[in-house]
Amino acid sequence: MKSLSLIVREQGQAILLIGLAVFTLLALTALAVDGGNVYAERRRAQNAADATALDAALAKVRSQDMLAHGLERAASNHYADQDPTPASTHPDVNVEIYNPPISGPYAGNGEYIQVFITARVPTFFARVIGIHTITNRVEAVGRAKPLVYSPMFFGNAIVGLAPTQCKAVVYQGNANTIVTGGGIYVNSSCSGMGNQAAFFNNSSSAQLTAPCLQAVGGISYAPGALNIPSSCIVTGAPPLPKPVYPNPTCTGPAHRDGNTLSPGNYTGTFPPSGVTHLKPGVYCVNGNFRLNANDELYGSQVVIRVNNGDVRWNGGATIQLSAPTTGPFAGLLLFLPEGNSNEVVINGNSESTFTGTILAPSSQITIEGTGSTSGLNSQVIGYTVNLSGNSTTYINYNANQNYQAPEPPAVELVE
Repeated sequence: MKSLSLIVREQGQAILLIGLAVFTLLALTALAVDGGNVYAERRRAQNAADATALDAALAKVRSQDMLAHGLERAASNHYADQDPTPASTHPDVNVEIYNPPISGPYAGNGEYIQVFITARVPTFFARVIGIHTITNRVEAVGRAKPLVYSPMFFGNAIVGLAPTQCKAVVYQGNANTIVTGGGIYVNSSCSGMGNQAAFFNNSSSAQLTAPCLQAVGGISYAPGALNIPSSCIVTGAPPLPKPVYPNPTCTGPAHRDGNTLSPGNYTGTFPPSGVTHLKPGVYCVNGNFRLNANDELYGSQVVIRVNNGDVRWNGGATIQLSAPTTGPFAGLLLFLPEGNSNEVVINGNSESTFTGTILAPSSQITIEGTGSTSGLNSQVIGYTVNLSGNSTTYINYNANQNYQAPEPPAVELVE
């Protein structure tokens, strides 16, 4: 028979073991319940931070109050900054929005918005062991990419857009062609040699000078015909992305006053006989744009859209045309919209100057000479491009004088 003292000792040990078991059970329960609550709360806080960063970025690109919109979005997700609601119902919250970010890889970059949400989560079972709240802190980073304008097709001076056609850009004729400020880009994948190359040289008595020549497909040329660094004659270039083309429009008819024409819609051969001056603005032509020998045409700050005709400028004509320097079509001089596949033929004399982009994405553009070193200050973009003629051609590209395509603003979550 056990002694009374032994029984008491065993009962005491049992109580201690039961107490330890209860404490352990409470700890495990606290870990399971409170840990699950904290994890779920962290996911909710992260989702709210992501939404806040995106909403603040959207407000920024719209030139709205970024901070107010961000805090409003956080509050709509139940994370109002310094929420007065008792902690027993909602966690205490602190929302921080920084532009630019104060830490991380985007610190100091004004395009990025950094959001921190700190939430103090009340516990239930963990209170038994002295833990009354657990703090979650999450971060999100959004980007507000602003509207930017950039040169079309990476600032190449001459661009042939045909995707598969052989001889998409051809250099031929009996005179030199000198291209400055940008290179030549041939989008065609035609990969053979000779007539079956994307770029084809058919002249042995003249030379093409340019900073670079790149083609998706093959490049075929006679020895000595190209004055281009060999390191910058590149085949296998990536195909060009299709841009959003401009869309200049006219709201009423063009009006004539003597030898001067005002902007607007015009039907017939352009310009009307006897017109030598164009007032600034947009001209929408339903017909051919023809300038013959001894014609004269002067126009500054003009955009000429040829909807369904061809363009032929004779070398015997004196032509001085320049694109707008401000506004949505700054730098755009001549535009043939997609679907108008009529040819564009440009030939200038020593008195002629053209400044601004020549954009005809469905047409063959033929450049037959400019006559002076400052004749063609343009980016030339066609379905195909033919460089030919018997007089020296100068093509001088300056991004500030030519059309730059808008890249719309965008928002994204980066972290």
